[in-house]
Amino acid sequence: MKDIMSIVKQALDDEISSAIHFKENLDPNIAACVELILKSKGKVIVTGVGKSGDIAKKISHTLSSTGTSAYFLHPTDASHGDSGIVSADDVVLAIGKSGESEELNYILPTLKRIGAKIVGITANSKSKLAELSDIVIITPILKEACRLDLAPTSSTTIALMLGDAIAMALMELKNFQADDFALYHPAGRLGKRLSLHISDVMRKENRNAVVKATAGLDEILKEITSKGIGATGVTDDSGKLVGLITDFDIRKALTGKKINESVKATDMMNPNPSFFLPEEKAYDVLIKMENRERPISVAPVVTAERLFVGMVSLHDLLQKGL
Repeated sequence: MKDIMSIVKQALDDEISSAIHFKENLDPNIAACVELILKSKGKVIVTGVGKSGDIAKKISHTLSSTGTSAYFLHPTDASHGDSGIVSADDVVLAIGKSGESEELNYILPTLKRIGAKIVGITANSKSKLAELSDIVIITPILKEACRLDLAPTSSTTIALMLGDAIAMALMELKNFQADDFALYHPAGRLGKRLSLHISDVMRKENRNAVVKATAGLDEILKEITSKGIGATGVTDDSGKLVGLITDFDIRKALTGKKINESVKATDMMNPNPSFFLPEEKAYDVLIKMENRERPISVAPVVTAERLFVGMVSLHDLLQKGL
């Protein structure tokens, strides 16, 4: 029985060698393809059959999520009415290693009659796909990782890499930024890290713990207990933050026997607490709270004018899946 790891390594070596060969022999028409898409007023239609179709789906998703509107169109569905999604302003990326897929080539003349531009991605410069394309990108393949040189392996990897590279070029040329990325990825950990602001997660209004500077011990304890965040902000008569009282501050005062009937909020509060602004990214605040020399679990949120508008807790941030 052959050594399994040696077979795996050989397959990887075959794909890596083909990828390096592809990189060293890049078709200049890749730039023409990117320029065509940039100038287009429509969307990108990505199509292919079989394994190339699977790669086409992934490329369309990558394009869409990085600022280039894209749609996967299966050639068979296109032959039965779905070609109606294509407009004269669109660019079609047609993927096929041999370039001789009947299902794919059958639909391309229709898409051309609609007015769309065809970019063929193939390893065969003399193929029907190349003949039907306005721009042809040749993807040279040294060898499939399959020992029979039949199963699409190196060829699909290279097609995928090319699609990713085109998407990244478009992303950079369009100056697509993190905030744009967040707009298209609102769910999941990545989306939350990019899109959630402190104003989205802070405890505010009747959930926010706040007492006046003149508040006594009973009022402070009631506020901290009822709001369940382990702290309360202290404000002046205009609503501006003047300090923060945490459970720790109260325990410290008790230990030091500094609490009596006349004690006020100003006697126990930290007058210079760390605070954050509502527009700060929630993930950035999480990192700041955890990476301090002495991490904090709760912090007030204030406006630029120092108006106390909310409280953020480490627990709440972690519950959001950041």
